[in-house]
Amino acid sequence: MLDHKDLEAEIHPLKNEERKSQENLGNPSKNEDNVKSAPPQSRLSRCRAAAFFLSLFLCLFVVFVVSFVIPCPDRPASQRMWRIDYSAAVIYDFLAVDDINGDRIQDVLFLYKNTNSSNNFSRSCVDEAAVSGANGSTLWERPVAQDVALVECAVPQPRGSEAPSACILVGRPSSFIAVNLFTGETLWNHSSSFSGNASILSPLLQVPDVDGDGAPDLLVLTQEREEVSGHLYSGSTGHQIG
Repeated sequence: MLDHKDLEAEIHPLKNEERKSQENLGNPSKNEDNVKSAPPQSRLSRCRAAAFFLSLFLCLFVVFVVSFVIPCPDRPASQRMWRIDYSAAVIYDFLAVDDINGDRIQDVLFLYKNTNSSNNFSRSCVDEAAVSGANGSTLWERPVAQDVALVECAVPQPRGSEAPSACILVGRPSSFIAVNLFTGETLWNHSSSFSGNASILSPLLQVPDVDGDGAPDLLVLTQEREEVSGHLYSGSTGHQIG
């Protein structure tokens, strides 16, 4: 059953609306509070919109500056394919890559022996060469030994040394050489201690720093008849330490 007020509201809906409007007019403080509370919300929304568009503008400005205003570093012209021919040359089973000239392109290191040279010294020696990975131009080239048994590149050197990295070569007969990876200059050159009849086993091993000079040391394994021996050398000086 509906009470008297609900029944009257259903019969006279317009009177009910008029009553609500009169109640609102009779309470002006409530209306003023609603009016006063509206502006801060609108100001907050405007501040948020302004912050959004400002951050968007800053992002677009940074992208524009990085893309169009700041010039990209010059890089050497890189060819898709290049080729180098060495006539009458013996190629060794060695190939290494590293960024030698600092152009952020991997360069190539390899060994070869030229058997068709008028220079007797070059004819009897193995050459190590570094060529650019971008266009195949020669970065450096030098003779290293009469023959090469083992080679290991990218061997770290101690801080403050002439080169941060080196190529270590074990040559025949009895040579032990370190070459600057970036210039081809000789860092040190010693005679090896193993006998000439011993067979040099691969690979050339890098072991933890034994002598505490800041560079990994080198272990060379040799075999003479049935006996296998290990020879430990300093990675920074080439001197035998064990």
